[in-house]
Amino acid sequence: MPNKNYQNGRALEYRVKRQLEDDGWFVTRSSGSHGPADLVALKRGRPPLLVQCKANGRISPEEREELVKVSKSVGAVPMLAAKGMGIRELELA
Repeated sequence: MPNKNYQNGRALEYRVKRQLEDDGWFVTRSSGSHGPADLVALKRGRPPLLVQCKANGRISPEEREELVKVSKSVGAVPMLAAKGMGIRELELA
């Protein structure tokens, strides 16, 4: 049986996925993701979004660096989604 952290994270991913889809984005979820992004969102005329979902809102410096690096390499916008904090863009610095 999945642990509580996994269940909370998965629920957050699905909430964010639905929110983006309601705004017209096509969204894919990386099940059991160990990569830089949990969600990839596409919308005509907009740069792609790479979204990391964290129930606690904390992303490690290493995870952040990898997400920003991959986003830059494909022309995507790195995003962080957190419970109670919504979705926000990460700085590209």
